[in-house]
Amino acid sequence: MKITMAQLNFTVGDVDGNLEKIIDAYRLVENEDGLLVCSELALTGYYPQDLVYQQGIIEKQLEALAKLKTFTQGKAAGVVVGYIAKNHSDEGKPLFNALAVLSNGEQIFEYHKKLLPTYNVFDESRHFNTGEGTGIFEYKGKKIGFSICEDIWARTSFFNYSFDPVEALEKENIEVLISINASPSNLGKQQDRLCVIAATARRLHAPLVYVNQVGGNDELVFDGASLIVNEVGEVLTALPAFEEQLKTIDLNELKPTQFKPISDDEIRYRQTILGIRDYIQKCGFNKVVIGSSGGIDSAVTLAICAEALGSANVTAITMPSKFSSKGSVDDSIALCENLGVRLLTAPIGEEYELAVKQFEAMAGEHPSKLTKENIQARIRGRKLMEYSNQFGALVVSTGNKSEMSVGYATLYGDMNGGVNPLGDLYKMEVYALAKYFNQKAGKEVIPQAIIDKAPSAELSEEQLDSDFLPDYRLLDAVLKLYIEGRLLSESEVNECNLTIKEFGPSNEELNKIHQMVNRAEFKRKQAPPIIRIQKKSFGVGRRMPVAAKY
Repeated sequence: MKITMAQLNFTVGDVDGNLEKIIDAYRLVENEDGLLVCSELALTGYYPQDLVYQQGIIEKQLEALAKLKTFTQGKAAGVVVGYIAKNHSDEGKPLFNALAVLSNGEQIFEYHKKLLPTYNVFDESRHFNTGEGTGIFEYKGKKIGFSICEDIWARTSFFNYSFDPVEALEKENIEVLISINASPSNLGKQQDRLCVIAATARRLHAPLVYVNQVGGNDELVFDGASLIVNEVGEVLTALPAFEEQLKTIDLNELKPTQFKPISDDEIRYRQTILGIRDYIQKCGFNKVVIGSSGGIDSAVTLAICAEALGSANVTAITMPSKFSSKGSVDDSIALCENLGVRLLTAPIGEEYELAVKQFEAMAGEHPSKLTKENIQARIRGRKLMEYSNQFGALVVSTGNKSEMSVGYATLYGDMNGGVNPLGDLYKMEVYALAKYFNQKAGKEVIPQAIIDKAPSAELSEEQLDSDFLPDYRLLDAVLKLYIEGRLLSESEVNECNLTIKEFGPSNEELNKIHQMVNRAEFKRKQAPPIIRIQKKSFGVGRRMPVAAKY
């Protein structure tokens, strides 16, 4: 029996489009005597959230399931597909996260997910009922086990599940386990996933086919990276990360192969590009506008968007004031020339002076240094939004995780935007990504002058980030421990502690950073969505109160 792994990029709620993708894939293998395996909730896309409560959505995807079932009539290949099933019992929630096996015009098997994650970015028990029964089915003489994503993570998850679905499968002497998944990517996830997959195969003494969704949906990015391992946990085949692919294999013909998860630098690069491309395009945009300050954050943001959407679909606007250095303007010009991005110039000096005078007339006093700095940021934010209104380009904001963590950003100013690709990258990771861009290009795409210059918002005379914030190496280490905490690996914790020890901050200085994070919660609640990279990210992965004392 052959298995075709369908690593596809689905859009949440686009039932017709998702069905078309599946049928297009099926057409390529319909005469193969085997199974086309699609990912978790393939028909609705993962994760539909409260869209499951919208009138007609469940019925629409059940109609799509029926169409797919009919399409298999008279064909050799079957289909394994994830969808939302109705709970016809009076007990529990009305829906299941389900898997169906379709063959020759019939639905011949159905399985309901048993472990519903409710930690970090997940909240499945809000919408789904816990499945019952064992995922065992005999298909064309093969005894196959089935599972859905979290079902194989019971022993490794920090969520305390009361049972382990794999235990029931251990007694069944299955010939292969097929696991369909929507497993979002973050740093370290590929290594963790491989450990779980290999351990499960060894427990079952059977090969494991692991098919994962690929693509970005809101903040989450799915890397695909689908795998097949043998009964001792050796990798037999691996699909590329961050791209769609179909691959047909015969389990009996596979031999162990060398496999190495891609590097953290490559994950940051490819995940951010895929995430921003899918977010922008799935929201119905095809072009963006970005404020170009000549600094590292806007430079990397421009490079990401140019790579994701094509240079012709990216516009940069430089908005110098009397505090802007000549180098910053020149660096913006050099960057945009390297990227092939159009650069517009819109000085803000006159508007700034007028705004200061109008404030004095209104308030009866001269604006403070902070107020004047924020006036400039908000003029720039307004200009970007005006361009967006006129030309239909989505504003992309440029704040990194370090600055967003401590509130070093201006509401309705540089925080304006529809999405933020750097919002889950710490400052030193932004520098690393800039260098990686140049390394991959084999040339200086992001000018070295931008990478080398001391970071500054340039909102007042000779202003530097270091006037307000600790050294970014120290700040990043403290933030990682405070925000991500126990999710970090032992080596990551040790690395952070070594950096902190190198700088030797007092407890008072550390507490000050923690309090800056706490006080900035209200800003982050109003910030645009980010592209998730870390194990713990702001937004869906971290939910904290604003009106609280802690």
